[in-house]
Amino acid sequence: MAITKSTYTGDGSTTLFTFSFPYLEEEDITVQVDGSTVTNYSFANSSTISFNTAPANGAAIVIFRNTGIEQVKATFFSGSAIRAEDLNKNFNQTFYATQETDNEVTTAVTDAATALSTANTANTTATSAASDAATALSNSNTAIDTANTASSNASAAVTTANNASNTAIAANTTANSAADDASEALSTANTAISTANTASTNASNAVTTANTAASDASSAVTTANTASTNASNAVTTANSAASDASTALSTANTAATNASNAVTTANTAASDAAAAVTTANTASSNASAAVTTANTANTNASAAVSTANTASTNASAAVSTANTANTTANTALDNANDAVTLADRAINLGAKSFGDLYSATSGTAGSKTIDLGDLTTGCANDHFTGESGGTSAYTCALGCSTFALGTL
Repeated sequence: MAITKSTYTGDGSTTLFTFSFPYLEEEDITVQVDGSTVTNYSFANSSTISFNTAPANGAAIVIFRNTGIEQVKATFFSGSAIRAEDLNKNFNQTFYATQETDNEVTTAVTDAATALSTANTANTTATSAASDAATALSNSNTAIDTANTASSNASAAVTTANNASNTAIAANTTANSAADDASEALSTANTAISTANTASTNASNAVTTANTAASDASSAVTTANTASTNASNAVTTANSAASDASTALSTANTAATNASNAVTTANTAASDAAAAVTTANTASSNASAAVTTANTANTNASAAVSTANTASTNASAAVSTANTANTTANTALDNANDAVTLADRAINLGAKSFGDLYSATSGTAGSKTIDLGDLTTGCANDHFTGESGGTSAYTCALGCSTFALGTL
């Protein structure tokens, strides 16, 4: 491939840059810095560009040839002399333009291959993104199922906690009732003890009276019989009182035992009520934790859905980019094929003389047309023609202009 450009990287101080390819006119040399065509330079010599100000450090510098083909370098007229220099300029003009076209074709083919590779990479990325989106959607659905399960468990926990609370309330009511019964039993026991104490006092008084009666019986011999009878009666009464006191004491002991049992039962009920309250509190805490877990699961599910939506959007954007890259690659490939065709035509033209091309074309002299294809744009196809007469006078149409080539 012919060299038609030179590239450099600026260092912020260098202003002179050389190039080695030939050219026809200084106007055919184009200089670009970081992709933009610049004019702040001059020719230090025929192969050296001198910038007015050194390009910045890291700047991309390109010096390339862009031969003008708007018109041929030399025009020949009927009867005029044809100089080798003029012919060489015309042929070099075509030759240089062909080299530049060939380089552009090569670049276009490379760019097309790069675009195709980029499109394939984009397609792979899009496929991967679609797979990731599907995975994210699956994870989101799983998260939603988990959240629903957590929600159901939380509802069940709330129901259980409510039942435990109701049970605790009933146990507390029972405990309060037992405490009231224990208080009443304790009051009854205290009453029984008071009655027993009264009976014991009465019995002691009876014993005192009996002792007094015995003393009186000993002193009053005269009334001994009567006193004896009275004493016997007093003893009987005292024995009955003692028996009654013993019965009262037994009853009091039983009442005390029952009161103690009632207190024990009340204490047990109170303990059970406290345990029920503790269990209810634990159930309430578990229910609160379940609600918190459900809320966290719901938040995670929402985040998973958001991530899945983002992944889906990115996948759509990747597919769109891949489609655009594919279209660009196809366009670049078409342009490359067109450029190859034009280059082939230009190369075939540049390898032959005008006379050879005209002689090789079929038809009658004076009516032949050599079609050069669309080497330029904007007007009819470019061509050579020959006029009839004693000698052949050739003309050339390039772009919108026609040039007389004279007699060859």
